[in-house]
Amino acid sequence: MATSTNQVLALIRATHPLPCLAVSSFAGIIAFAHSQSIGRSLVIALAVLLQQFSVGLSNDWLDYKRDKAAGRTDKPAVSGQIRVSQLRAGSLIAAALAETFAIYLGLGSAIAMLFLLLFGWAYNLGMKNNWSSAIPYALGFGALPVFTSLSDSEPYWAPTWVIVVAALLGVAAHFANALPDREADKLTGVNALPHILGQRVSAIVIGVVAMLATVITVTQSPSLPNAVAIGGLAIMVLLAGSASVLSLRSVPPRMVFPLLIAAALINVVLLVLGAPQY
Repeated sequence: MATSTNQVLALIRATHPLPCLAVSSFAGIIAFAHSQSIGRSLVIALAVLLQQFSVGLSNDWLDYKRDKAAGRTDKPAVSGQIRVSQLRAGSLIAAALAETFAIYLGLGSAIAMLFLLLFGWAYNLGMKNNWSSAIPYALGFGALPVFTSLSDSEPYWAPTWVIVVAALLGVAAHFANALPDREADKLTGVNALPHILGQRVSAIVIGVVAMLATVITVTQSPSLPNAVAIGGLAIMVLLAGSASVLSLRSVPPRMVFPLLIAAALINVVLLVLGAPQY
């Protein structure tokens, strides 16, 4: 029993639970803010959570040999806590379940979910290894509000500026996620866009892109109170500035990524408060 429990916990760790829970929660919050029922909002969040599980597990599955060569014992498969075959099976099952829930929500959401899975898997299958690494993040995060809007009981197309904001946050998250692993990545031949641009430029990108997303949010939201807009911008300056400064350390701490998740949450709150009809 203890062994089975440990394997389940290892499998959960391999999903990269923090970003999975964050992204799916954001989708559920936006859906509920658009007057969806709690039940439908939870189904939307669950579909996104399963999609994120699939992408996270496939990352550890497809990167197993690289991670082992780099001595990434923080990865459950490398440390022997779970088998690669379990990662593969879990990833495929999660993808199938995500698409099943999306089909339940409607044809539009089913198509959008296919793209969400495609973008995430494209990153893991090779785009993470070159200059195009930011593209799947931009497209994947940008497709998230589209999935949410098409999953509505009365489907609609998410506003273009909301899609742009989500895409920008995705790019910032990619840079924040890549920097702490840059030395280990060098050992395995990974040369993503943050590695190509270098640490200093990447640190600037994190701050500028995250702030740009918030500026767009507060200027485009049709009914955001001025006090809330100013407060949101102030918090974002703190979060984005901190993320950029920490990214300049010789070994950027993993705290940079949670800071970007907090920044994404601020933008979600601003979206909800400033565009209740969204």
